[in-house]
Amino acid sequence: MASTLNIYEVGTRVKLNDDDLEAKIITVAIHASNVIQYECAWWSGEARVRDWFAEDDILEVIDSSKKKNTIGFHNG
Repeated sequence: MASTLNIYEVGTRVKLNDDDLEAKIITVAIHASNVIQYECAWWSGEARVRDWFAEDDILEVIDSSKKKNTIGFHNG
């Protein structure tokens, strides 16, 4: 049995719902039940900050040429 997921690729610049924060996706994690999380990084003054966000936290993709990619898995 095969399953597919649609994910943003590492390097995609996004706007997050956390105070309209602009960040770059630096890690993608796929958890049980196909839950996707994105580790995003941004600059706050001179400090580089990073945190994990759920897929629903991404409001928009800043670079409109970046679309979600489809990846697939074979189970069994």
